[in-house]
Amino acid sequence: MFFRLMAGPRLERQAAHLDLTVPWGSRQAEVDRLLGLGATYKWDVLDEVPHVQWTTLADPEGNLFCVAEHPPAS
Repeated sequence: MFFRLMAGPRLERQAAHLDLTVPWGSRQAEVDRLLGLGATYKWDVLDEVPHVQWTTLADPEGNLFCVAEHPPAS
């Protein structure tokens, strides 16, 4: 995977959406780290489904991506 600067304005609908998975219990620390690097907080989804919690962020150009954590198997 690589990133490059766009030559023109951002498209109205982004072409890709990344879901980054982190170990259970580390989502908030990773979100805080990404916010410190320039991401913008959008929303959390913490109790919609039992098998995942995620936070949606935007990169400095406004592209959305998620940081997700899955609970350990029981």
